[in-house]
Amino acid sequence: MRETGSRPSRSGERRLSWLWLAMAASLVFAVFAVRPPSRIDNVLYDVLTRANAHPADDSILIVDIDDRSLARMGAWPWGRDTHARMVDQLTQAGAKTIVYDVLFSQPSRDPAQDRALGEAIARSGRVYLPEFLIDGGEQAPPRVVGSISEIARGAAGVGLAHVRFDDDGVVRRMAPFEANGPSLKPDLMTVVHRATRPPGSPDVTRGNEQTLLISFAGPPSIYRHASFASVLDGEVPRELIAGRTVFVGLTAPGLGPAFPTPVTPDAASMTGVQLQASVLDALRSGRMITPAGPWSRVGFSLTLLWLLMIGFMALPPRANLLLTIGLCLVGLAYSAALFWLGHIWLSPITTVIGLQLVALIWGWGRLGQVNDLIGRELARVRAVVRGRGAKPAAFSGDVVTRQASSLGDAITRMDDLRRFSADALFSLPDATLVANEQGRVIAANAAAQALFKPHQATLNGASLADLINLLDPLGRRFELDWPQATDRHDPIDLHLPDGRAFQLQTVLRRDEHGGPAGWIVRLADISILTAAMRQREQALQLLTHDMRSPQTSILALLATTPDLPKETADRIAAYARRTLALADGFVQLARAEVTPVSLEPLDLADVAVEAIDEVWPQSLQRKIRIEQVGGEAPLMVLGDRSVLARTFVNLLGNALKYSPSGSTITVNLAEQPSPSGPVACIAIADQGPGFSREEAATAFRPFQRFERPGHELASNGVGLGLAFVQAAVARHGGEVSCRSEPGVGAEFTVRLPRHGVVQGG
Repeated sequence: MRETGSRPSRSGERRLSWLWLAMAASLVFAVFAVRPPSRIDNVLYDVLTRANAHPADDSILIVDIDDRSLARMGAWPWGRDTHARMVDQLTQAGAKTIVYDVLFSQPSRDPAQDRALGEAIARSGRVYLPEFLIDGGEQAPPRVVGSISEIARGAAGVGLAHVRFDDDGVVRRMAPFEANGPSLKPDLMTVVHRATRPPGSPDVTRGNEQTLLISFAGPPSIYRHASFASVLDGEVPRELIAGRTVFVGLTAPGLGPAFPTPVTPDAASMTGVQLQASVLDALRSGRMITPAGPWSRVGFSLTLLWLLMIGFMALPPRANLLLTIGLCLVGLAYSAALFWLGHIWLSPITTVIGLQLVALIWGWGRLGQVNDLIGRELARVRAVVRGRGAKPAAFSGDVVTRQASSLGDAITRMDDLRRFSADALFSLPDATLVANEQGRVIAANAAAQALFKPHQATLNGASLADLINLLDPLGRRFELDWPQATDRHDPIDLHLPDGRAFQLQTVLRRDEHGGPAGWIVRLADISILTAAMRQREQALQLLTHDMRSPQTSILALLATTPDLPKETADRIAAYARRTLALADGFVQLARAEVTPVSLEPLDLADVAVEAIDEVWPQSLQRKIRIEQVGGEAPLMVLGDRSVLARTFVNLLGNALKYSPSGSTITVNLAEQPSPSGPVACIAIADQGPGFSREEAATAFRPFQRFERPGHELASNGVGLGLAFVQAAVARHGGEVSCRSEPGVGAEFTVRLPRHGVVQGG
């Protein structure tokens, strides 16, 4: 009683620990989803960014103020008339947009040059200039520094060229707008994108996100480049400039700032103008990455967590390991799919690490509980083994080692018992299979392996029904739910195409609580017995032929011998006909008992009509009416038409013998339920003298006849008709019964399994 009461307690303790772990983990997951550790997330983000390389915008051209230009044009800075000539050169070449990433914040020594540059920018009408946000220190607010008014007034637009660094110093994001006191200042690429994008195209800068993650097409070398000096001297074809967005900026090493990015690990590998080009490319292509909101991150993390927690309660440990790995892979794959296809950044790193930690904590807890349970059970097993005279094993080492040693000792003794059982099984001469409660084979002896070897079947784990069907038994097919969990299983004769015959016997095994534990199936080879029966049939045919020929000759001789007295001739003819009827009945009975029937789907109502038609002359002669009830709907069975027709003819003939003239014989066809499934029933009832209960119990015995005064026809039979009926019905898997009382007639009922209807258990 104490053991039984402890099980619900352990189960409740397991559910309680599961609930506490689920609640605590949900809280931690939600906190880290809202405030994720960015340094860990950045690692995966950089990997996905490098894997998400895509073709660069072909309409972007970067004009580099590089070492080659410095060598040809002199040291930096250059005169502003040089920049004015560059603006005019790009404008005349047909540049669609010019982003001049150079700050002219101080007047030059020659005001004429400032005016010349401003006029060139104004004439172009497509030049965009940068502004910079300068940190004013702890006391002063940030301030915006741009080009002087003489130069900037003719620009198509100005915007901040502000760079945002993550905690690790890498540039991954941009802000469409930056706070400048109470107002917002647009980023330069926001201004350019809004001014040059096609009408009606989406604009991610108009969203609610304060920052956007940059989808880098690749390293700076992915864009078209031209040297400043080459463009200025007209060495670059106009076709390379016409219709393009041209960025002009510092790219010479050490001349301007350079920034580390996910696609350029070297801190000096991406300059400001190259970064601006990457931002505009991402904005135009719609590939700018939007960070997922906090609710989306919380929902994503908790969904994976609760799937794992449900698996802890529903799945075994090995499946939970696969579930943990699968959920981690799903989280990574889902994040990558959102990044690549939906342009949304939802970091799975903290969720994946959290799933692994939760699985580890749960596994440790379960391992401790299992360790305690194994300790108790092994102590009980050792007590039983020692009680049988076995020496206790000497265990040493830590707890796990002792548990393993105890388990090994128990397995050794169980293995001895298993070998004994296996030896007993393999010593059986007949093919024997042992299956579990699911009908899957768990053991097979050598005879079974030899039987199924030609079919190349793997026995262990195979379904019993599939294995028996591999033998291709004639006229029989076993469904997947065979055998049924019942204690009674009648032997089944299986006849194989190669002529062998087996008797299939099934025994249900039960466990200590009385529940189904599996089956033992034996296939006994009865080929020799079947051959003997076949020889019996041949001998029977020969015997019946020898019996029939003399009787037929006697009848023929009587017909051609008029000199015999009529009474003597009639008596001799009656004896001869009786002998012929006896031979015919004996042959039919023997064949019904041993001859295989040819099963085919047929309508039992059609067979009954055939039988009624065959006895119709006799019923007409005796003025007996045969009335059929039911049978409008098909009653399909698997049967041999000729054998079943002879069965119903015998029953109708028996009813005609005992029925008085002018009476009615009723043939009732219907479907009835049974424990094994629907059955087709045909009941033949007469209005004759009937049988007593004792006579009804012996009605199907061979050569059994009942004398009734006034029923001379009944005395002419040989007593084999009902014996044939019982044998034929049994060969079809059915049953026949007789219900009668003296003076009220008799009713014979044949029940056959329905065909085409799912059988119940």
